Amino acid sequence: MNSLQEQTKIGELALSQERMPLFETLVDYAKKNTTPFDVPGHKMGAQTSPLKDVLGEMTMKMDVNSMKELDLLSHPDSVIKEAQQLAAQAFGADHAFFLVNGTTSGILAMILATCKPDDVLIVPRNCHKSVMNGLILSGAKPVFIEPEVDIHFGISHGISVKNVEKTLSAYPEAKAILVTYPTYFGSMNELRTICKLAHDRDITVIVDSAHGAHLPFMPGQIDPMTAGADIVTMSVHKTGGSLTQSSILLLNEGRISAKKMQKTLNMLQTTSANYLLMSSLDVARHELALNGYERYKALKPIVEKAIHEIEQNTCFEILKNNYLKHKCSQSHDWTKLVIRVNDCGLTGFEVYTLLKEKYQIQMELAEGYVVMAVITTADDENSLGKLVYALCEIEKIYGNKKPIYSTNVTPKHVNKLMITPRDAHYADHELVPIDLAKGKISADLLMIYPPGIPLVIPGELVSEEVIQQYHYYSETFGNVLTESDLKDHITVVKE
Repeated sequence: MNSLQEQTKIGELALSQERMPLFETLVDYAKKNTTPFDVPGHKMGAQTSPLKDVLGEMTMKMDVNSMKELDLLSHPDSVIKEAQQLAAQAFGADHAFFLVNGTTSGILAMILATCKPDDVLIVPRNCHKSVMNGLILSGAKPVFIEPEVDIHFGISHGISVKNVEKTLSAYPEAKAILVTYPTYFGSMNELRTICKLAHDRDITVIVDSAHGAHLPFMPGQIDPMTAGADIVTMSVHKTGGSLTQSSILLLNEGRISAKKMQKTLNMLQTTSANYLLMSSLDVARHELALNGYERYKALKPIVEKAIHEIEQNTCFEILKNNYLKHKCSQSHDWTKLVIRVNDCGLTGFEVYTLLKEKYQIQMELAEGYVVMAVITTADDENSLGKLVYALCEIEKIYGNKKPIYSTNVTPKHVNKLMITPRDAHYADHELVPIDLAKGKISADLLMIYPPGIPLVIPGELVSEEVIQQYHYYSETFGNVLTESDLKDHITVVKE
């Protein structure tokens, strides 16, 4: 789509996107002199409390229960229905469903709606842990595709078209393929081609777009619905401006019906959906649809200037579109500022800590070689200027060491899957020291958070590389999540 077409599309969209039906109705209700004898128990903040003192009276009045005038998320027929229809239109889908348990609930719903026990689901190995939980709940059999590994930056990118085509040919019985688009680090593969390859084989394409809610409103970017995906879940709270835990699931009907998707979501979501979360989705959609295009257009040169200043006369390097295109035929979302720091003689974990403790700058995550900042339309020259200043000062003070390289930063291969995650979950288990777990089948999910990508999942063989990576991340970052209460232990399938 060229620039003129994009602007025409945005202009037509704005004509119908000015209303915020759920948010407006909720505000009107909160302003009424209602005497509540329903839940929640704080009764619209009737009593003085520390929560009310901090959040304010209006916030408490808007935290209400489902009722006729405010509609019901599980069976919407008025203001929630209208808000979801506006979201579907704004994001280019047939249907939109509000989620109050984050993209996690959307990923579970996508898998459960497309796969029954023993169905084959094709999955990138660097997917989020919620995908693994979806495999356990559904009983689907995963076929993992190895992502493109970037040794230079010490991270993984998206799955390649070549590997997708090879896997689709090897597993023609597959019911669905899950694609992460964009990845946590902003890599975007050729999703349009992947969708065509899958659809030619009547395979459903489901997309984890947790970090891509802004893509439909960015000049020059291809979002998952435009690329042809069947179902997409996006964390509007991450990049779209809604409250934390609020997401949207988008559906193009054909392979999965809206009725089936609603039924599946009703099994996973609360019957007491939070109206602050839902109304924030209504507001975020409104802001993105009316103002997103112009705001991202204005933001890009500010980010480009910051990138230039960070890289100028320093040992830092920023992940860019041209690099990714040459490296693995993928593009990059410039709002994910991935900064390679290891040539300065510092790990990403060390730079992350310095930025937080010395400069009060909270980065999104750290890895062995990189730190990452997520940029949104809430950023400006002031916020980016603080980051530029801090990084340049860190380079001057600490950047006189030898570059750091480690074989533990990036995994070299996919672990061998011995049994399905579901079978591993329901098998008899035992707890063992991780150093004695080599050759055993994991019943645990060892995960670095963020980004929430597992080192090993239930059903996979624990290898020496897994053990080494566990120790590396535990010692350098101290942030490996396990299901065991004992440090340096792992739950395995009992032999």
